[in-house]
Amino acid sequence: MKTPWKITLGATALALALSGCAGAPAQTTAPEASASETAAASSEPTATSSETVVGIQEMEVGDSGPQKAGDYLVVSAVYFQAVDLEQGSMAMPAAADSDMHFEIDVKTTDAAKDIGLEADQFLPYLKITPKLTEKTTGKVVELGTLMPMIASDGPHYGNNISLDPGTYTVELTIQSPADDFMLHTGKDSSGVKGRFWSDPLKVTFDNFEWDGQLL
Repeated sequence: MKTPWKITLGATALALALSGCAGAPAQTTAPEASASETAAASSEPTATSSETVVGIQEMEVGDSGPQKAGDYLVVSAVYFQAVDLEQGSMAMPAAADSDMHFEIDVKTTDAAKDIGLEADQFLPYLKITPKLTEKTTGKVVELGTLMPMIASDGPHYGNNISLDPGTYTVELTIQSPADDFMLHTGKDSSGVKGRFWSDPLKVTFDNFEWDGQLL
């Protein structure tokens, strides 16, 4: 009688094949994306991409440069494209409805050590009101009191504004913050020898040219 070795080998091979299928792990990795799909995904911006951040280029207001205000302050005026602002529930001028962001930077001088401040510090509690006079027509634009605010490069005073084209003289009035600060005045090591100014300070930035083109 012949041994059915072909049948035996066939059954053994089938058993091994079934055993291999049962023991093989399930595929857990997704198939590789095509080159076109990879390129499309990499081109999509993400929330943290630097491409979504709009750069700011500050421009000087007029040609007068930084102005010394009294003994304790140096004041600079700049402008750039209007920006989004937020202060709790307070309604601020929307960037979309404004021509520019008008900014006043205030830094203390070395003399500010007399009132307990180091040089190049921001001075809070100031009320700064700009008056813009158009040099050809004499039209006066009052912007009200500028708001204290904080940007990525630090605190300043400013706001989003709308302004007709023209060449302006910008005059700033800076009220004293004396009513908002207590000064140590005793004859001890904590006392300061300086005092805040009493009359409002005035600084001027001349030849501020605005062509009306959105920045």
